[in-house]
Amino acid sequence: MNAVSETLYKIRIERTLYQFDEPILFTARVGMLNALFVRTDLTEDGHEFLSCYIDDNHLDGLLEGRLSVRGAFEAQSDNFLVYANDAYEVSKELKVTGDELQCRLPDPNVGVFEHLGECPDVLQEKNAFLAIYFRGENLGRGSIQYSTLMKLLGTVQVFARNVLVPPSLRGYKASTLDFLVGDPALGSLMIAIKEPTFNVSRLRQTQNDQGLTSQRLKDGASTHKNEFFAEVQELVESPHKFRAAHTDDEEDIFESIKHLLPSDDTPYSNLTFSTQDGKSLKRISIDRDRADRVRASYSTANSVRSRRSGVIVEINASSATLLLRSASGAVTTSDFTREAFAELRRNPDFKIGARLILDGELFERPRRDYLVVKDVVSLNDVALA
Repeated sequence: MNAVSETLYKIRIERTLYQFDEPILFTARVGMLNALFVRTDLTEDGHEFLSCYIDDNHLDGLLEGRLSVRGAFEAQSDNFLVYANDAYEVSKELKVTGDELQCRLPDPNVGVFEHLGECPDVLQEKNAFLAIYFRGENLGRGSIQYSTLMKLLGTVQVFARNVLVPPSLRGYKASTLDFLVGDPALGSLMIAIKEPTFNVSRLRQTQNDQGLTSQRLKDGASTHKNEFFAEVQELVESPHKFRAAHTDDEEDIFESIKHLLPSDDTPYSNLTFSTQDGKSLKRISIDRDRADRVRASYSTANSVRSRRSGVIVEINASSATLLLRSASGAVTTSDFTREAFAELRRNPDFKIGARLILDGELFERPRRDYLVVKDVVSLNDVALA
């Protein structure tokens, strides 16, 4: 005769956040504290839940799209596996860490509500004026290289001064114009600008405008921020609209973000800009592929035709790209149209180690140039173009 399992406590659901036939993600009181539960398995014996205690700040962030479900669990010091029967009576509770925890966590950047889109895995500060979120495998939750942190902080500072304030104010020192930021949050890295700050009396003198007010300056910064979001949205969704440099606003916005865009050389693979004004949440996410398309379009509009030759050292069919190493050792990322890449793959000589000559539009990068291929000149010394 089987022994009856002792009931530790009964889960009493307070708020269901997601359900499919029955609750999958919900909150419940455990003792005096509020806890978050997500079902990770269902067997004949009952339910397995991943659970953690959660405060109002993280719960609000989860509901408002400022935090992913995974991030809500990762933000807590302790996570538990909770086993309960169909009556939600808990028979066992175990603390879980390491691989056991990782394999049960929800996917990264998935929020509670689909309409909120991708959500960060770290809590974005409520009503942040502008948040910049760097995401990548090389940016850990527990630590970050000091040099990487300082470089990203410096790059964001330059970016903010060049984007969020009127051009007439961009040359001032930090004692006159600066930004108040929240605590940088790891996992990967979130830098939240809370608000711009101004030395109004000094600006009145230097601008020769005694009617200048802090509110006018903040309103101006908000206008520039909104223009920035509109221009970046158009830039990443329609990069083909690039025109030649110095003839259109698209060039200016590209110049302001090009040092932030992810590439093969950056420690992050995704960059997200977000802002919140009351209930209005705007978010623009740029991964490496999208960034490469933007760079390539800029290059096409602003560069001359270039030829690259070398040996194929890597082929990436999923992105229709390859790496070409020249005789000098320089490596170029070569980007093809899907049709041209498919045609090239049908050639039996197309493989790693083959010699290739390509024509295209070149975008020079610090460590690895990027070529938008227009023509394949030859493969293993056989003319194709």
